[in-house]
Amino acid sequence: MKLSLLKYAWFVAIILFIFRSLHMADIYVISVVLPQILEEFQITYASGGAIFTATFAFSVLLYPVWGYLFDKCSRKSLISISGILWGITTWLNTLPRNFLGFFITRTLTGVDDTPPSGINSLISDYFPPKSRGKPLGLINATGAFGALIGTIVGVILGYSYGWRYLFLITGGVGILMAVIVYFSVKDIPRGSSEPELAGLKLEEGAYRINFREMFALVKKPSLLFLNLQGFFGVFPWQCLQAWIFTYMLKERLFDESQAMIIMLVWLIVMVIGNLVGGAIGDILFSKTSSGRAIVGAVDVFLSALALYVTLIWPIEDIIGFTVLGAIASFILPMAGPNVSAAVTDVTEPEVRSSADSLLRIFEFAGSSASPLIAGYLADLYGLGLGILYVSVSTWIVCGILFIVLAFVIPKDIMETRNRIRSRAEQLKKTIG
Repeated sequence: MKLSLLKYAWFVAIILFIFRSLHMADIYVISVVLPQILEEFQITYASGGAIFTATFAFSVLLYPVWGYLFDKCSRKSLISISGILWGITTWLNTLPRNFLGFFITRTLTGVDDTPPSGINSLISDYFPPKSRGKPLGLINATGAFGALIGTIVGVILGYSYGWRYLFLITGGVGILMAVIVYFSVKDIPRGSSEPELAGLKLEEGAYRINFREMFALVKKPSLLFLNLQGFFGVFPWQCLQAWIFTYMLKERLFDESQAMIIMLVWLIVMVIGNLVGGAIGDILFSKTSSGRAIVGAVDVFLSALALYVTLIWPIEDIIGFTVLGAIASFILPMAGPNVSAAVTDVTEPEVRSSADSLLRIFEFAGSSASPLIAGYLADLYGLGLGILYVSVSTWIVCGILFIVLAFVIPKDIMETRNRIRSRAEQLKKTIG
């Protein structure tokens, strides 16, 4: 890979990292100001959880549409459009003065929560297979980095000026980022980074998805197990995103500043965990095609243990809680970039957005109920136990599925490489 192209590839990855991080910050800030919303509208934990569940569910309904469009159209343009929608819907959410109106407009903000499929696809065309874990780790770190930004902005602006003012600011950022992405990121022909196609001239649009290919994705064994692990594996993430800040305020009895500082420590460590997880996945993948699945299996079992120890730690030991939470934060995200990279390992370039969207459907179709379930359990047993019941149980199932994936994925990777190799041979004949 030429140095100039490599530099630009990382430039694109960084721009998309910033876009997605700020988008995740916009999504996350409601978790920080949720106590304000619970108080203003006089609603229960279960009703608060329903806000997240409805938004996630609406996003899921649109995932196939976004995935297909990302495989069919200009990816940078669609990412920019999603930024505009992010801004408009967030602004709209500031208008209602009753819970029903707030609930409806908040649900509408899920319309733009789908650019990861296009971003991951674009990244995969800038970086070759054995090097994708690191940039995808960077993109995967946007969840943590966005939460980091969201926590800071949420506490500083949300608790100083109110949640409506906060949403106006984060919505404006969406419009700004849409413009930046459109003018700074270039589209690249699908398949450009595949080793088998190296040195061959590819035209943009040479490979485009059709509906038959989209539906055929569900038949691939490795994608099936990637999707199934995603169904269970994202339950804890949705639960933690929705409730961890409220948990620290309500059950750990921290004030907003204490909770913010602890969250900042955890989220910084989580960003590092994403990058390390992606790098470890690249190393193991270069040695065995099951490498990414192995990282995922080990990681989710360790995540369940780490979260359990953290949440049962004595309330009076703030330092111990913070340190254990930091260890958990380092471990938790390591599977994520390996899942994203594994999707690109077993799919052709023109279907990767759809495959990623299919994964997101499985992830959020189940986990969209996670905040609601945890909220219901919190009303019965307390928020800490609600988080634990949801997170530990689903991570254990996820780990078992990763183990099965480790045995299934090598065959699908080999078949994908063979198909791309056949394309290269056909192109050479055409040129010749």
